[in-house]
Amino acid sequence: MPNSCRRMLLVCFLGCLAVVLLASQAFGAPQQTIKFGILAPFTGGSAPNGDATRNGALLAIEEINAKGGILGHKLELVSEDSQGAATPAVTAAQKLIYQHKVDAIIGDTQSTAVLAAEPLVAKEGVLQFALGSAEKITQVGNPWIFRVREHDKLSAICLVNYIVDQLGLKKVAMLHSTDQFGVGGADNIAEELAKRGLKFVAREAFNTGDKDFTGQMLKIKASGAEALIGWAFDIELALMCRQARQFLPDVRLFASATAGQESFLKIAGESAEDLVAVVTFTANNSDPSVQDLVSKYKARFGATPQNYFVALAYDSVYLYKLAAEKAGSVEKTAVRDALRKIRGYKGSIGLTYNVTPDGQTLHELFVIQIKNNKPVIIGKEVDKSVKL
Repeated sequence: MPNSCRRMLLVCFLGCLAVVLLASQAFGAPQQTIKFGILAPFTGGSAPNGDATRNGALLAIEEINAKGGILGHKLELVSEDSQGAATPAVTAAQKLIYQHKVDAIIGDTQSTAVLAAEPLVAKEGVLQFALGSAEKITQVGNPWIFRVREHDKLSAICLVNYIVDQLGLKKVAMLHSTDQFGVGGADNIAEELAKRGLKFVAREAFNTGDKDFTGQMLKIKASGAEALIGWAFDIELALMCRQARQFLPDVRLFASATAGQESFLKIAGESAEDLVAVVTFTANNSDPSVQDLVSKYKARFGATPQNYFVALAYDSVYLYKLAAEKAGSVEKTAVRDALRKIRGYKGSIGLTYNVTPDGQTLHELFVIQIKNNKPVIIGKEVDKSVKL
């Protein structure tokens, strides 16, 4: 074939290629789907946490997709049941990673499940927005984990800041459950008191399922306590409040974040009046960002979001979006690195996310007081030791 013909064919080929490329740009080249996986309990006693997590993430994904996705990529959601326990959590994580091929995992809400799946997340390099509160989650050195929630010590720091530094109360008693949640909470409170040269005037415990705290209350009364902190789940914490009002009418009551939950308030009734706690979220918050979430959630699911995992999962999706847009890419390492640079992002919980090198995102909590059986925000406490 003469050289002139070869040149003509090459020019034609390049011209056709240019037309194809221009057309793909004009009409939109196929985009990958960004797949989020929910790792959470959907069966067992913690199932409401799984439902809340899925609903919060779904709400965010539907909103983002309606506006064109993230950098033109549509979002998809899949879920697997961890049962809130170690072994099924590993199986669920394997399904999310190998079967569903997710780009990011939201959950688990249970620290045990998060830690069980952590080695797999590290091995495969999958972004995980953990919702468990155990400090160990951000201490294992896994660069792929970001905790979108307070850690256990933050609750203690903020509550002691308020009781001792703000109110000036020094005689503090503790009544807690003997499970990991209760003991860990009491230990963290004791550590924060020690930093101020204080210790419990009384520390009493009870087993999950106990209903009578008379013995503990009498010891606390004899200690001369000014403040009593209760650290337990909803039923026992509510019963504790009822009996504290009977035995310790002049002692001020404080509690774990459980006090902000509707299940606790229903059981505690009037005995919870004026009790103070620290929380990440309450639907009663008048902040526009919170009320925007409440309004959209009501429209989509027909109810007010009472479970804080709704807001935390919703914010997890938007944190991913913010990081991807900062990176200009949805490549997982680029998104991960951009996540670590996020500062000053106000979420739907009304608090500000500031990501530290260990993957912790929250360093402040709301102080609530129960008024007419509803949590009312009366302040905010910040962990001032964190360097951003």
